[in-house]
Amino acid sequence: MSRFTRSILAMVAYLIGAAILISIVGHYFLFPAMQAAHGASAPQKRQLMATSRLMLMVVLFVLGVVTLMLFRVRRFFFPRPTEKPQRTQYVDAWAEAGRRAEAPPLDDEA
Repeated sequence: MSRFTRSILAMVAYLIGAAILISIVGHYFLFPAMQAAHGASAPQKRQLMATSRLMLMVVLFVLGVVTLMLFRVRRFFFPRPTEKPQRTQYVDAWAEAGRRAEAPPLDDEA
């Protein structure tokens, strides 16, 4: 399996996991909190609002950390050490041509 295919599968799995996490939080916490807010007093509404904001921050933090871990954003900030580049050895083309050239046979008729 190629690296590109694995990254596509990782992105799809991440999106599915994020959707599942958001739907679980919404179903078990946010929707009941909205229903409870209808008959709540002002201090209770503030408490529900604060708890909902805290839950939102926790969910966003988890999704952000998973994003950083999954897509390896670290490599942009802390690149791997690379080998020192080797100095290019330039060859004298005329000297190399002179070594490789074959001299034509000498004519004794001259």
